Amino acid sequence: MAITNKDIQKLKEVFATKEDLEKLKTVFATKEDLKQFETREEAAKRHGEVMQSLDTLMKEKETAREDRQLATGKDREQDSEIGELKQRVTKVEQRVGV
Repeated sequence: MAITNKDIQKLKEVFATKEDLEKLKTVFATKEDLKQFETREEAAKRHGEVMQSLDTLMKEKETAREDRQLATGKDREQDSEIGELKQRVTKVEQRVGV
């Protein structure tokens, strides 16, 4: 059985030419192109490091908030004591006549 021009044309439609392959090189990344990206393991490691840093920052933020709440409570308590002392001093001053 001889190969006809029609058979050759069908084969050209199925197989890629050198020109087609050259075009594909500009579309798809090569192994060399992909080397600039990190691997899954590297990404997972970096993600773990970021999450640890965020955990540390969140703990510090929570501690700072608790400290502020305690300080605010202490300030209110002191303000109340100062107010009471001012009232007592005013009463004493009135009795003494100052």
